[in-house]
Amino acid sequence: MKTLATTLALAASVLAFATAANAAKTLVFDSPAPGGSFSGDFGDTGIVGGAFTDTFTFTMPTGLTSASISSTFTNDISNNIDFTSVTLDGQPFNIISTGQTEFRVINGVPVTNGPQTLIVAGTSGGNGAFAGTLSFSQAIVSVPEPTSWALMILGFGGVGASLRINRRRTFTVAA
Repeated sequence: MKTLATTLALAASVLAFATAANAAKTLVFDSPAPGGSFSGDFGDTGIVGGAFTDTFTFTMPTGLTSASISSTFTNDISNNIDFTSVTLDGQPFNIISTGQTEFRVINGVPVTNGPQTLIVAGTSGGNGAFAGTLSFSQAIVSVPEPTSWALMILGFGGVGASLRINRRRTFTVAA
């Protein structure tokens, strides 16, 4: 009976810990700059040994985002983090380095207005940590100014007039 109670208590604590370790996290960003760009930091420390998955959820407007994530351990292997995958809205980060210094990046990913999800998965040596930065910039849409439109229309008219004059010369010579 005592063994059963101990086993149930241990199982409950493991389930409670697993739920907390895999809970979604929220990112808080800096105030936007005058051009609309902003950035934010994310990370985790004291990650217990074994596999882990951290999920960060946040909202962004339409634009482009870039991010980097890194983890470095010293001589103490318990500080080691090995990323198995890092994705932003399902798009994987590019692997820059692995081993003692893990580093991954993603650049210029288009995002649409609404919720975004950043998932970091890997293994920890027992007391691992990682940190990352996510930045956002509004997409620049090029719309020609009225003078550009006027010059383009005049250019098309000039090309059309030139073709018409050349066509008349061709008929004159042939006659």
